[in-house]
Formats: sequence, structure tokens, C-alpha cells
Amino acid sequence: MRLLAAATALVAALLGGATSARALDVGANDDSARYQDDRGAAMFAQMRELGLTRVVIGVRHTPSDPLAIPGREGLAEAVEAASAAGLRVVLAVYPYPPRELEAGVGSPVRFAAFVAEVARTFPAVRAFVIGNEPNQPAFWRPQFDASGRNVSAAAFGAYLAAAYDALEAVDPSITVIGVGLSPRGNDKPSARNNVSTSPIRFLRSLGAWYRASGRTRPLMDAFSFHPYPREATDPLDRGYGWPNAGFVNLDRVKQALWDAFHGTPQPTTLNGLAIHLDEVGWQVDTALREGYRGDENVRVTDEASQAEIYGELVRRAACDPDVASLSFFGFRDDGLRTGFQTGLQRVDGSPRPASAAVRQALSEVAGGCPSPAARWRPARTVLDASVAVEARGARLLTRISTGEDARATVCVRSIRTGRITTCRTVSVVGLRPALVALPARRALRSRLEVAVDLEAEANAARRSRQVLRAYPEARS
Repeated sequence: MRLLAAATALVAALLGGATSARALDVGANDDSARYQDDRGAAMFAQMRELGLTRVVIGVRHTPSDPLAIPGREGLAEAVEAASAAGLRVVLAVYPYPPRELEAGVGSPVRFAAFVAEVARTFPAVRAFVIGNEPNQPAFWRPQFDASGRNVSAAAFGAYLAAAYDALEAVDPSITVIGVGLSPRGNDKPSARNNVSTSPIRFLRSLGAWYRASGRTRPLMDAFSFHPYPREATDPLDRGYGWPNAGFVNLDRVKQALWDAFHGTPQPTTLNGLAIHLDEVGWQVDTALREGYRGDENVRVTDEASQAEIYGELVRRAACDPDVASLSFFGFRDDGLRTGFQTGLQRVDGSPRPASAAVRQALSEVAGGCPSPAARWRPARTVLDASVAVEARGARLLTRISTGEDARATVCVRSIRTGRITTCRTVSVVGLRPALVALPARRALRSRLEVAVDLEAEANAARRSRQVLRAYPEARS
């Protein structure tokens, strides 16, 4: 039924020209309500007054205590208070701590039973995020096996699949939002710290596991991504290098989803998979402000810059037809500088300039995207591939640039006979040009050409070929 609905929605969008984005749901990811005396009633009312429509609340599953819902009473009262304020409540459920996962204490079956129990306990909640940055060791371990192969994606995939099936059994109308992917990872199994997996490679591994599993049902109805900046001092348009991704690199994430799942029962953004940006925030300076404690542990931006970025985030997300929601991490700061100070309100409840900026942006997109929205389409070849050939001494130098990691096979051959004289295969790192030198006798150069065959690391079916003469101006 879900696949039919997704297909119907896609057909309707195509018939309608797909020039406007779906209505954007904007809110905050904030767990603090359950600890407040009024269980967040006042805070939720302020969120609605600002124009926000959703709140994401985290729920941790402890593998060693598999059916206990932490802070159950406070959570129940917070969910009730948010619903009473008119907010859509989303529960983000994930296993924690990672040391128990690493020790083998947890299991997909126990996690699924817990998720089902949460769904039955809170029947008014219609959407669940399953997972929280499983490509980061702070939330999932191990990331790699002894040989350096990623294992976190396959292990998490089993948890996600089990949770999907459990929620489907409780109520097929529940929306399962998968993964909660971090924007960064170093892909270094032997790193001294933060042994993590980049989002693009995590999705590739998740897709490989899914295809090998033989599963005939989806893993998720929608996809969750956390497009934090590399640093809080970064402007919105400064994204990440391959294979990481931020807000301005969403096309990269959409391509990775398509590479991983196209042709399977798991939809991609091309046939109905919506993207939820469930956590995003730029940390700001809190020096000389009361209520904050501890020392800042990262570089931070100023409140005016945060406000400008938050307003633009709303505008751009509203114009992306694949983005269904945007949730700022923390509506109100927690006051501990070693944590996050990214909220629309300071710790004392006073509004930051970002509050007014978000309110203004919401009013601008209330009727939909103010400018035509382009619908993304997958690349069928290697991203942004370019090749140049230069003769230097007794060698032909081939410069190869790509927008993603790829494998390149470079061959020199005779134009007249088609005979290959020499070949070399190299790895090309995305956004970092590779230089390949091959021998070629000077007297023959006018009769030689260089053929470059490229294959995308993320999807071997995406290939490109370019053929250039050794001397472009020469005639055979």
C-alpha cells in the first residue's frame, strides 16, 4: 500500500509539472520538555506561536534493559503537552549506549519489540525516526571489522528492517523515517579517534546489505539526514568534500540513495522517498551571558549570522520538492557549553534573532516555494567527469577530475589500427584531480589517442568514457 501511494504521488507530481515543493514542516528537535516542571507546555506554546509545526523527541532503547522506556512518565506528559499545543510529535528511537551494541548485548528482535511497545504506548504519534547517526561511533560500534570493511551499515540495516516490520504490524499508517544519518565520517578504521563512516559510503554499504539480504519489503518510508555544518563558522553555502555531505550537498545524498536502492522495493527520492532534515544547527557565542556554564569546545558563530542562515535554510528547504521537514536542533539552549547552543531561544527563554528570521521565512513560504523548484534526477554516468591530455617529454599526461570517487582506466592506442599500446588503472578521489603518465614515442603522438573509462565507486553501473587525441590539433 505504501509503495502504491508513493507511486501515485510521483505520477501526480509529474503530471503537475513538479514545479512546487511539498508543504514544508518546520520544527525543533528538543528532548528537554520531559524534564521541565510543566512538561514543556509553555515552550510548546511558544513554538506554535512562532509558526513551528513539529517537535522531534528522542527515545533511547537500552539493550541490557530491552523493554524499559526511559523516563516513561515524563515522556508521556511531554507528548500530551506537545499534541495539546498543536504540534506533530515525532519520536526518534535508537539503541544506546554503543558499548552494549559492540559487546553484542542487543539484537534487532529486541529492538523491534521495544519500538512496537513505544508505538502502542503512544498511539497518537504517527511518525518514528529509527536510528541516530549510526555512521558515528558515538552512537554505533563497531564501524569496521578487523579487515577494515564497514559493518555498521549492515548491522544497523537489520535493526531498521526489524523496526519497520514491527511498526507496520502495530499500525500500517505509521510513517517510518530511517537512519538519521550524520553528514560526516572519516572512513579510517585505524584513526586515533572518531572511527566513523562517511554518509555516502554508509548508504552504499546499507544498499549492498539490503540487496544481498533478499528482503522484499522497504526499510523506510522516508529518510532522515542531519545536515550540520563542518564548523559553526561556516556559511550555509560551504558544504563538504566528497564523500561527506551537508545541506548544500543534498543532491549528493539523493544520488547515494538512488545508487543504493534503485530497482529494489525500497523507494528513492525519484519515486516517493521524502527527506527529513531532523537535526540541524549552528552554534553561537554565549560569552558574557548568564545561565551558561563550562568552556566552549568549538569555534562558534554570532547570533546575527545564525539568524541569516536559519531563515535561508527554511526558504531553500521549502523549495526542494524532496524535503518534507526541517527541525532545528534545540528550540532552547541547555546551558552547558560542552553541549550545543544552537537554539532559537537562549537558555533563559529569551528569543534569539534567529526566531524572528525563522518566523519571517515561514511567512514567505506559507503559500509554497516563491520560485520554481527543480526536481532532482539521478546521474547515469560519473559525476562531473572531465579529462585533459598533455604531451610532455616522452610521456602523455592525462589529468582526470570527477565529482566523486571513481576508478579510471587510461589507455593509449593507435588511431589508425586501434591497437592499445599501454594502459593503467588508478583510483580518482572525488574533487581531487588525478594525473596519469603513460609512455608515448614523440614520432607517433599525432597518431595516438587516449581513452579514459571511468566507473563510479558508489555504483559500478554508472560509467563514463572520454577519448582524446594526443595532439588535439593533429589530423590522421
